[in-house]
Amino acid sequence: MKVSGTVEFRDLEGGVYELRGDDGKRYALAGPRGELKAAKGARVEVEGSLDEGFGIGMTGPQLKVSKLRKL
Repeated sequence: MKVSGTVEFRDLEGGVYELRGDDGKRYALAGPRGELKAAKGARVEVEGSLDEGFGIGMTGPQLKVSKLRKL
């Protein structure tokens, strides 16, 4: 699946990166922390697989990142 939105960081349980999607949903991002940190605050398009359960941060469905591209 592909989702566009803005990467945000929440200081929760050691830190959680989220995507505030253009679709109005929030996704907990699972991927390389360095790549996610570099994209903090940026508009991006994320490609990956969706796990409908809640992750450690209990922030919403977890999106396992396979590709991340800044817009």
